[in-house]
Amino acid sequence: MYVHGIRALFRFEGYVVQKITMSSEIVQVNLRRDGRRTLRCPACGGRMNVHRTLTQTARDLPMGTAMQVVLTYPAIQGRCKACGGFSTVRPGGIDKHTRATRRFMEFVSRLARHLPLTAVKEVVGVDDATAYRWDRSVLQRKLPPPDLDNLRVLLIDEKSVRKHHGYVTLVMNGITGELLYMAEGKKKQSLQGFFDQLTKAQKASIVAVGMDRAGAYREVVKDQIPDADIVFDKFHLIANYHAVIDEVRRQEWRKAKGEYKDVIKGQRYNLFRNASNRTAEQTQSLMNLLHMNRNLAVCYILKDAFRKLWDYKRLKPAARYFNTWINYTRVSGVEALRAFGRRLVKFKDEILNFCKHPITTGPLEGFNNTVSRIIHRACGVRSLDYLFLKLRQESLECDQRK
Repeated sequence: MYVHGIRALFRFEGYVVQKITMSSEIVQVNLRRDGRRTLRCPACGGRMNVHRTLTQTARDLPMGTAMQVVLTYPAIQGRCKACGGFSTVRPGGIDKHTRATRRFMEFVSRLARHLPLTAVKEVVGVDDATAYRWDRSVLQRKLPPPDLDNLRVLLIDEKSVRKHHGYVTLVMNGITGELLYMAEGKKKQSLQGFFDQLTKAQKASIVAVGMDRAGAYREVVKDQIPDADIVFDKFHLIANYHAVIDEVRRQEWRKAKGEYKDVIKGQRYNLFRNASNRTAEQTQSLMNLLHMNRNLAVCYILKDAFRKLWDYKRLKPAARYFNTWINYTRVSGVEALRAFGRRLVKFKDEILNFCKHPITTGPLEGFNNTVSRIIHRACGVRSLDYLFLKLRQESLECDQRK
């Protein structure tokens, strides 16, 4: 059948609808060049003479039950009288490389944000390889470049994205949540690439950098922005202390005999839990362990004392408390605690900087869930460049919702 009422849906610059043919499965739209429009050179705007005309097709958005909407149009190759160059004129809004309308490509890109690429075919009949190329092309065209001006706080962390220690380094704006940078690896060179693209003024605006105590990022930050304060992440430090507790627990289990082994066994997470997160049965089991084992009791008591460090808002009282806690580790009689305290003393300033800049890498750690979800949905990492585009898309969406 012939339909005339939906012509407004197919308005393309320089072309008009000649005929629309529809069925339940396919819509065929024939376009012709608007004779009222002068053929102009895209380069200089001069008049062009028609050299030859080719009939081409392009996919468009699905309509109703018709998964296939095909545009047929004359692509006119002309020669400019002014500049002498040859150019091909197509309907505005059609991508010459993909033989699809840009609005259809953008629709596929929106689907790819919420669906696995393999599932896009079930919705619009585009295979996963094509959906990948279109999504990447749309994101490259539409996403703004990272905003590197007026940076105040940076969050830096690494994330495993592949098996066998395939890591990437992530840099996020600590205030807006915008993902600014991603590079393969977790060494100095991985982070150096971020600072290489900053101007002196952009570096000077950064006042604080939140990061994990582990890794090689500290030296790069000290070298590139020496005036910025490094803030070691609270939750990473507490996790480091949990590792010490677990080390002591394993040592005590190896030394224990008979029924004492059963008391220690299975208490790992019970030692980590806050009191408010334990059941009555778990609390009783923990109390039995602490009454029985002096070293684990010391570790557990100092764990709660360690957490209180981040309750301080002023630097001098926090420094006094830090020194007191370090002294407790020295006289604890537990070598693993003494070793942990010695390591912390080397980074006293970075730990206490939390009083001046109460930041954590929590937003970036939470963003790691987004990284995992995108990788899982894509059934792996197709390309690190594409992964960065997808992550930037998510970070900018989250920023807009704030």
